[in-house]
Amino acid sequence: MRQGARFSEGDRISANSAVCPDLCCHDESAGIPLAGISLLDLLRNQVRDNPEGIAAVCGRDRLTYQALLSQSLSIAAHIKTLGIARDDCVGLFVEPSLDLMVGVWGVVCSGGAYLPLSPEYPEDRLRYMINDAGVSVIFTQEHLRDKARELAPPGAVIITSRDALDRPGEPGQNSAGGPQPHDLAYVIYTSGSTGKPKGVMVEHHAIAHQMSWLAGEFELGPGWKVLQKTPTSFDAAQWEILAPACGSTVVMGAPGIYRDPEQLIETIIEYGVTTLQCVPTLLQALLDTEDFGRCVSLRHLFSGGEALSWNLAAQTLKTLPGCGLVNLYGPTECTINAAAHRVDPARAGTGAVPIGTPATGTFFHILDTSLSPVAPGETGELYIGGAQLARGYLKIFS
Repeated sequence: MRQGARFSEGDRISANSAVCPDLCCHDESAGIPLAGISLLDLLRNQVRDNPEGIAAVCGRDRLTYQALLSQSLSIAAHIKTLGIARDDCVGLFVEPSLDLMVGVWGVVCSGGAYLPLSPEYPEDRLRYMINDAGVSVIFTQEHLRDKARELAPPGAVIITSRDALDRPGEPGQNSAGGPQPHDLAYVIYTSGSTGKPKGVMVEHHAIAHQMSWLAGEFELGPGWKVLQKTPTSFDAAQWEILAPACGSTVVMGAPGIYRDPEQLIETIIEYGVTTLQCVPTLLQALLDTEDFGRCVSLRHLFSGGEALSWNLAAQTLKTLPGCGLVNLYGPTECTINAAAHRVDPARAGTGAVPIGTPATGTFFHILDTSLSPVAPGETGELYIGGAQLARGYLKIFS
């Protein structure tokens, strides 16, 4: 699957229902680079502009942008000594924590591709991903080291942040280099609903484009506190984790917090979280607690992963009148979010909220079985192309 190729989402869709009328989006005026930039470039910009700003919070612990970059470079240097080269997958078997943050960015800085391995996943699925991706190095936490060793194939190396940060002299190595735009940034496995799970290969330019689009379209940036609550092996978790690339602060939620609406609410209140993304099912559960209205710090709600009903959207905005609500849509193969719709309570409809208009540099076509555009009102398949397309599936080039 190459940039600019058409990707079939497989869902049949009406040409004037779920997608807003402007189906093609090539808006170069937004100033979002379509190529030539990596995640590390974005992070370095934030370190330059706000080195002592807080990049991540976990409990009482804080990590500044400068510390995040410094520790990540140390981990990157250690990873390289283990033979990891560009596009090699490094497993990340880590619970939500500052270790997760420096582990992700450490692999990013190394030029390797991180493979999220959520500790909550079934062991058989984790082993499948590790073996299929050819993982030879797994980054984990001290209390998960033995478990990671059980999951890893013979000969794999298990490392923690302590292993890297205890090595003197490594932080400055290769500090001026870094990954190239078309290097892999990470690999995310599909659910396997249509067969065996497949590893989707996302390049730096694609995820850098996604983060830049979020910053440009929704002003993701300084002052935002993003709650990291999505299990790491889901593609939607990546923009939560990578939010420091835009100057935001990531608040690390406790493991399994996405299953506990009450704990979510308390975390939002305690840390003054401004930004939350959740599936509509969880959004409904939050509303059902009757305490969601206490989350007055929330300014940005993002919904995705399921159809968002107008009724649920209206309930949400009534409960949190000072908060904006955005419906996001995108397959993993198109780097998290390919389209968005800002919910306007004054223009509420019936049924489902539209998936919206394509992200900048992304284009949509609704085609029939002969790959011809359908007429307004007719049903066809949604094809997506543009700057955010993944390189393809691991071991399956198309």
